[in-house]
Amino acid sequence: MRHLDLAKVAPKVNRAFSAEREVLVAAKIITVFNQKGGCGKTTVSMHLAGTLGLRGARSMLVDMDEQGTATRWAAQASDERPFPASVIGLAPSGGAMHREVRKFVNDYDYIFVDCPPAVHSAAPSSALLISDLAIIPVVPSPPDLWAAVAAKTLAQHAQVQNETLLIRVMANMVQRRVSIARQAIEILGDDGEVPLLNSMIGSRSAFRECQAIGCTVHGVAGAREAVQEVDMMVDEVLSLIEH
Repeated sequence: MRHLDLAKVAPKVNRAFSAEREVLVAAKIITVFNQKGGCGKTTVSMHLAGTLGLRGARSMLVDMDEQGTATRWAAQASDERPFPASVIGLAPSGGAMHREVRKFVNDYDYIFVDCPPAVHSAAPSSALLISDLAIIPVVPSPPDLWAAVAAKTLAQHAQVQNETLLIRVMANMVQRRVSIARQAIEILGDDGEVPLLNSMIGSRSAFRECQAIGCTVHGVAGAREAVQEVDMMVDEVLSLIEH
């Protein structure tokens, strides 16, 4: 699978990186991306942003997908119980989204970027250059694991400009019978450059139900296991970015 050449896609972003990074000192920025659709990027992004919002943090999600799934998800919430994080759509900004995000870094503790599943999109390149952490969700199927290789390469290219960028692969939609950790390590190689998160998200109906009512799985009755998985994911992410 092809990946974007940062030097061609976002040359202006690259040249301005040092100045941009100095400004981005308030909010921690986490980008969730993969160049293949259907791997659960929005589910991961919304639960990271929403769970931290439930914990009292000032949390915002930037919806970079033209389909606006995250924006629609949040819009399903009632006025009495709004989604616990701010959600803003910036898909039209494309490779210039880093300039738009700069407007919000002093207003939030955490900013999550939900990238589109598009190989030729400039959004991931722009987002990775200003991020503290990149998360690549994968599901246990060969096409998704192959796509993760290209996503890993894109993030590693971003580290040339953003030397402090952390990259992690995350197992998503995991069935109990599948050893996603073993498969991911085999597909991504044994170079140890991109570790796998210890936490993972299972294939559970609660993750679909919460979208229909505009909340995280914390608002779904009987979703105890899903809530535990999400809380473990959030705790692990915090341990990485708050060191």
